[in-house]
Amino acid sequence: MADKDEATLNEAVEEEVVQEEAVQEEVVPEDAVQEEVAEAEDAVEADGGDEGPAEDEAVEDEAQKTEHDEYIERLAAGFASLVAKGEEVVAALGAQAEAAGKAFEEKAAGADAGWSDFADEIQSRMKAAAAQFAKDLEVFSDAVDKKEEKAAPGDPDATQTSADVADAVDAVPYRPQFTPATLAMRERMRVGTHSELMLTDPEFVERFANFAFDDVPSDVDLPDRTRFMCWLATLLGCQGIDEFCALLPAALNVGVEPEAVKEIVYQATAYLGIGRVYPFLKATNEALTAAGVQLPLKQQATTLPTEASRYEGGEEAQVACFGEQMHGYKDRGAADYPHIAQWLVKNCFGDWYARGGLTIAEREMVTFCYIAAQGGCEPQLRAHAAANVQCGNDRAFLIKVVSNNVPFIGYPRSLNAMSVVEEVTGSKE
Repeated sequence: MADKDEATLNEAVEEEVVQEEAVQEEVVPEDAVQEEVAEAEDAVEADGGDEGPAEDEAVEDEAQKTEHDEYIERLAAGFASLVAKGEEVVAALGAQAEAAGKAFEEKAAGADAGWSDFADEIQSRMKAAAAQFAKDLEVFSDAVDKKEEKAAPGDPDATQTSADVADAVDAVPYRPQFTPATLAMRERMRVGTHSELMLTDPEFVERFANFAFDDVPSDVDLPDRTRFMCWLATLLGCQGIDEFCALLPAALNVGVEPEAVKEIVYQATAYLGIGRVYPFLKATNEALTAAGVQLPLKQQATTLPTEASRYEGGEEAQVACFGEQMHGYKDRGAADYPHIAQWLVKNCFGDWYARGGLTIAEREMVTFCYIAAQGGCEPQLRAHAAANVQCGNDRAFLIKVVSNNVPFIGYPRSLNAMSVVEEVTGSKE
């Protein structure tokens, strides 16, 4: 038993010795450790040269990603701007539709045989407006697509994307924003919504139209027929032939009769002379013919082409305008030019006032417009301001006439005319 225990003890001691020797074999000498540390440091330094470019590339990728994100934001802003433009167009179309609806009701109530044609025309205009908006959208989309291709991530031109998106938005032309009242007036006028100025000067068209066809009618209460008669006479007076041609079809559409138009042009000859009236007479004939009016119109003269008849009719018209003191005026001319007084009676009044187509009060109204629009004829303007009052066109009416004409002759001549009205009628207390 003792021999067995001793043998077991010896085996345990031998095993412990073997393990200790194994541990000693695994221990690394200090010199070896230092050598390994040095090798590791050398390896780190060698690898360090590759880490710099990697980091730079990562930074560059991040910068490109950020720039692309900013581009997307700017692109979104561009589309948001387009949406805003679209909302403005939709609002304008809505207002136009509302105005058109009211016009339809008026036409239907009047049982106008041409009302269906009118409805078709309005519908055509609204379709044209919608088509224009679609065209604007296409212009914008094309511009953005080109910029998006050029400014793809990593493209050196990507830094210009902000300006490019702005250019794409600017590529959409500005569309005039007409007020509902302006649209309603334009519908009564039945004028086209497309013109050269609408394309080249949309902001100008917007501001002028909203002033002339909204502000003025809103503040100056006149029937459309009277308003347009004043405008035609004023444009004759200031020689606004292009605007006259533009407004004449509208005047016919709002109820100014062809006979009234012709009389406004004819009578202007006495105050402007044929040299300035002839182009307007030609333009009037062209517009009436285009409107389907058969020329010549029915005869309007109430005097015969004889001296006696002209004197008689002329004196009657003068008395109606200026009072009883005008009897015998033809014999009260200056000694060295008596013919002027005679011509005024038989030509100015006998040939041009003694006619149908306009009332005597309307004739004095348009004469006041001719003279005010010319400027520099204040003595004659005073005389005809007084004649207007004599015919029933009182101070309040003359103020409306002058105010109504401001868009077409401007403020200086309008203020001069207003001063004449003040002088002739007296300041209102």
